[in-house]
Amino acid sequence: MNKIDRYVASSVLWSFLIVMFVLLGLDTAIAFIDQIKKVSDDYTVQSIFQVLMYRLPGKFAEYVPISSLIGTLMGLGTLASTSELTVMRAAGMPIWRIGFSACQPIILVALIGMGLSEFVAPAAEQKANLVEKLQDQKQGNFALTGGVWLKADNNFVYINAADSTGKLYGIKIFSPKEQHLTSITDAKTAVHINDTQWLLSNVKKTIFYPDHVEVKNLATQKWSVSIKPEHLYLASQEPDYLSLSQLRTYQLYLESQKQDGAQYALEFWSKALRPVACIALVLVALSSVFGPLRSSTMGGRVFSGVMIGLAFQNGLNLFGRMSVATGYPPVIGVSIPIIICIISGILLMRRKG
Repeated sequence: MNKIDRYVASSVLWSFLIVMFVLLGLDTAIAFIDQIKKVSDDYTVQSIFQVLMYRLPGKFAEYVPISSLIGTLMGLGTLASTSELTVMRAAGMPIWRIGFSACQPIILVALIGMGLSEFVAPAAEQKANLVEKLQDQKQGNFALTGGVWLKADNNFVYINAADSTGKLYGIKIFSPKEQHLTSITDAKTAVHINDTQWLLSNVKKTIFYPDHVEVKNLATQKWSVSIKPEHLYLASQEPDYLSLSQLRTYQLYLESQKQDGAQYALEFWSKALRPVACIALVLVALSSVFGPLRSSTMGGRVFSGVMIGLAFQNGLNLFGRMSVATGYPPVIGVSIPIIICIISGILLMRRKG
């Protein structure tokens, strides 16, 4: 039985890898075509390839669920078309055992994808974004890009980018008094000194008086603000680019500040439940292979897998965003499509087995 398990698992794994290779290739080609129009003296073709390579780990983790679905359909479909599944069933091998064999490689790649999402993809994605935004910064250990607005101590702050050390780039501080703007502080970089102190560099400060405007250029200037570096680091990012631990940290920070952290909670649960989503889609694939797709062609299975995958992804987006809009915990919205797939797959397999 162990040989049969390995045979089924290897068939599913190879099919998964082929599907993943095709999806990553198509995604990279489309992204390259989109990026090529941005080529300039600072943003070269080499920079484009660098950006695309940085984004591969995140794309791999993103495509694991749909690759699991199509890979399982292809792998088991190939065994079904050669009557090998029929022989296994005739030999007394139950459907659940075939499903268990198919799930083993999918669980492995799902865990690898989760590890990439946590430890590799966030830093790589943020480096890719920084290459796009800060072409004049050729050296250094950069890790994030931003373009985010914050309200801090009655000031409105814009941060263009930040790196993994907490250094900020392109800071604009708008200081109002009642309904009037009193000053704008524009700094090239900012580094954290202590608990509430930052040091701004290459500062241009514009002060608005009732009868005139004064501009000051300073090499450095201290900036007092209550926000901590790690919070600025996370605030300057899109939720998609953050790891699970970063999403959870910033969600809790926003909630402690009486702000809405639902978007970060939604992204957290979307990533955390990806391995479960993979298993749910494998169950759907199993029920399809032993059911309506048993005698269909390879092209038909791939097309069916794509349609099911798109329906599943749209369901995740729909129910997830509905939960955010209606105030329900995002984990409920993310879980609904997964639970539907699990129940549907189990019921269909019980009818066949």
